[in-house]
Amino acid sequence: MQDSKKITIGIVGGRGILGKIFQQNFEAAGIKVLISGRKPDGKKVLTAEDLIRKSDIVIVSVFLKSTEKVLAEVVPKMRKNQLLVDFTSVKIQPLEIMEKAKSEVVGLHPMFGEIANLRGKNIFACKIRGGKLWQILRGQLESFGLQIHEVSVKQHDELAAIHQASAHLLSLAFALLLKKKKIAPQKLFGIASPSTQLLLLTSGRMLAQNLEMYTDIQLLNPRAKKTVVELAEILANLACDVAGDERKILLKSFNQAGKFFGKWSDFAAQESSRIFENLVVKTNLKEIKTKTFAKNSIAILGKNTQTELAATEFLARRKLKNPLANLTTNSEIFAAVAKNRAKFGIVPIENSSVGLVRETLLNLFEAKGNVQIFAEFERKIEHALISCEAKISKIEKVFAHPQAAAQSAKFLARNLPHAEIIAVENAGRALVLARTTRNSAAITSAEFAENKSEILAKNIEDSKENKTRFVAISKNFPSKEKTRKTALAFFFRENKSGQLFAALQIFAEARINLSRLESIPTEKKQGEFFFFTECEKNTKLSQTLKKLKKIVSVVELGSY
Repeated sequence: MQDSKKITIGIVGGRGILGKIFQQNFEAAGIKVLISGRKPDGKKVLTAEDLIRKSDIVIVSVFLKSTEKVLAEVVPKMRKNQLLVDFTSVKIQPLEIMEKAKSEVVGLHPMFGEIANLRGKNIFACKIRGGKLWQILRGQLESFGLQIHEVSVKQHDELAAIHQASAHLLSLAFALLLKKKKIAPQKLFGIASPSTQLLLLTSGRMLAQNLEMYTDIQLLNPRAKKTVVELAEILANLACDVAGDERKILLKSFNQAGKFFGKWSDFAAQESSRIFENLVVKTNLKEIKTKTFAKNSIAILGKNTQTELAATEFLARRKLKNPLANLTTNSEIFAAVAKNRAKFGIVPIENSSVGLVRETLLNLFEAKGNVQIFAEFERKIEHALISCEAKISKIEKVFAHPQAAAQSAKFLARNLPHAEIIAVENAGRALVLARTTRNSAAITSAEFAENKSEILAKNIEDSKENKTRFVAISKNFPSKEKTRKTALAFFFRENKSGQLFAALQIFAEARINLSRLESIPTEKKQGEFFFFTECEKNTKLSQTLKKLKKIVSVVELGSY
C-alpha cells in the first residue's frame, strides 16, 4: 500500500476554517499539501485544474451553497488513480455529482468547526467507491484521533436533519423567544440554572458563526424539511397540553420520553453534572457597559496572561504606573477604550508562528477609526505546561487559549496525544480551570506557577523564535514616538474586476511601500472581506489616501 507521506493532498478552498485545520494536521504528519484559492493580495496561488493534476487526493472544502458548482468543475478532471472527497454537511446532491468521477469517491462531514485539536472529534464518511487511497486517508484521519462513522448517503442526511437542522432550529427558536420577550441573554445567563446556561451558550455559539451556512443547512438538506415539520407538530401538541392544563397528558409525554431514553438518562445526568461543574460563567456583558475603571487604567486580556506580561513591560519602558484592568475578551478591551473607561488597551496583533490575530483586526476595522493603534512592540513567547498533577502521563485535559494550543501543537501531539484540548478565553482562565479540575493542565507562562512543582514542562512552544507583536490602542492617547508606519483597512463598495490593481497602482505611483497586505473576512456576510495593510511612512500618504478614497472605502487604523 502506498505510504501516506508519499502522496499529495490538494484542498480546493483550503483557505477556509476546515481547509486550514486539515492542512496544518496533514503537513504536521509530513504530507505534502497543495491549496487552490487566492493569496491575500487577490492573486491566484494555484488553479483548481493544476491542483487536481498534481494531487493524489482532492478535497473540496467550500461553502455549502458553492459545492455543486465547484464539484461540477472538479469531477470531469478527476482520474482513476485519485480520490475525490468533499467536506459538506449535506451529502445526497454532492455525491450524485461526485459519483460521476472516474476516481475513488468518499463524502466526509467533519462534525466540528474551528478547534485546536482533532482528537476525539467525530467525522461521518459516505463511501461510494473506496480503494487504496481511501484506506490511506482513513488511516491518517484515525491517527489524528478522529472518530470515523461510516454511514450510507441517505442515513447521513436523515441523521443530519436531526442533529443539525432540528437542533439548530430549536436554538434559533429559543433565541427568537428571548428577542420577543426582550430578555437579554447575558441577563438570563447570570441567574439561570446550568441547563439553561448551556442552552444559552449553544444558541450564542451558533449565532456567532456563519449564519448563511446555518440557513443553507436547513434548506439544502432534502430530509430536513420533513424532520423540522415533525418537530413543529410535536412542539405544537406540547404547547396545547400546557395551555390547556393537561397535566396527565404532559406527564405521559415526559414518561414516554424517559422510558425511551432508558439507562442513557443516567449517563446523561452524570456527564452533564461534569460539564456543569466546569461551566464558566463569563463576564456579564451588561457589566461591560456599567463597569468603570480608574480613568488611567490600561485594559488587558485577563490576569496571568501573556498580555499582562507584555503590558507590564510596556509600562515599565515608558515609566508609566497605570493600573491594569483585567477583561475577558479582545472585544471587551476595545469597548472599554471606545467608551473612555480605559486610557488605552494592549492587544496581540500577530504571532510569528500562527500569523495575524483576526479578532484584533476585526475589532480595529469595526471601530471605524474611533480606536486606533498608537504603538507596537514585540515580546518573545515561552509557554509552559502547568498542573497540580505530578506526571504528564496523568493529564486527560489541557486548557488553553486557541493561539497557545496552536503554538504548542507539536508538543501536545508528541506528549499528550490522548488528552482533550479545551479552548478557553485566555491563559488566566486556563490556569484557574487546571487548578480546579482533576487530571488537567494549562498552557501558560511558567511565571504564573505558584511553585516549581506545578511546572510539568517548560518551553513547549513549537518554535524557539516564537514571538508575538502587541499593539497599544486608544481613542485619544497621543503618541510621543516617531511613527514609522501606518495601518489601513480598505474594502470595495462593489465587486468589479481590476479594483485591487487600481488601488495598488495608487500606492505604487506615490512610491509608498506596503510592508503587508492581507485579506480578512468580515464574518458578517459570506464572501465579504477587507484588506489590511501596513505602509511605511511617506510624506505623500495624505494625498494618496485622498485618491484611494475615491475608489474604495478606507479606515485608518493608526500610525506607530
